[in-house]
Amino acid sequence: MTQVLPAAHGGPPPRRRTRLARAERRAQIVEAAAGLFARRDPSDVTFEEIADAAGVSRALVYNYFGDRHGILEALYRRSVAELDGRVAAALSSVRGRPQALRLAVAAHIDYAREDPAAYRHASGQVPFAGLAHLAARRRSNTAVTLGGGPQAELVARGLIELTHGMVLHWMDHGDQLDDERVVDLVTAMIGRGLSGVRDEGLPINTVWSVPEE
Repeated sequence: MTQVLPAAHGGPPPRRRTRLARAERRAQIVEAAAGLFARRDPSDVTFEEIADAAGVSRALVYNYFGDRHGILEALYRRSVAELDGRVAAALSSVRGRPQALRLAVAAHIDYAREDPAAYRHASGQVPFAGLAHLAARRRSNTAVTLGGGPQAELVARGLIELTHGMVLHWMDHGDQLDDERVVDLVTAMIGRGLSGVRDEGLPINTVWSVPEE
């Protein structure tokens, strides 16, 4: 609902407060937190620092997010949404499974290269590993694309952790391998792994997942 604020006689026209303004302010705080977390351990960053970086009051940060966990959850969601969007765009650009898988892996590599901190957030590295309910939802959404059920849940966890694990290893060890070679190796691991579980009778309906939040 839009609220019109009365103006003083002869003053400027009425201002409008909308929900979009709140959403923009919330995004502004998350962006400020992301910048701080990219340079320092999130557990060392105070709400005062986040508020100062965002140009808002500490009370407003508490009002929007409640506590540090709320900030971490918002940032995790933001990073995962960006990664998933890139993967979805890659999958929509081709029809062949091998090429689609390779482009999906390349989307991970590109994101890790462009925004290493955000990729680490999306991968669930500490302290983002504490967001178990969001990680479980992501696994469940992935499992649905693999046919659903306990077997698919198991494979979904392996798929997600294998991809993130290999990309994080590459990130942590500098430029020992170029980007294309990393894409080749990760694609091969995932592709052959999916072929193996398909041979075990698990119905696989897609080569990658795009979790929904």
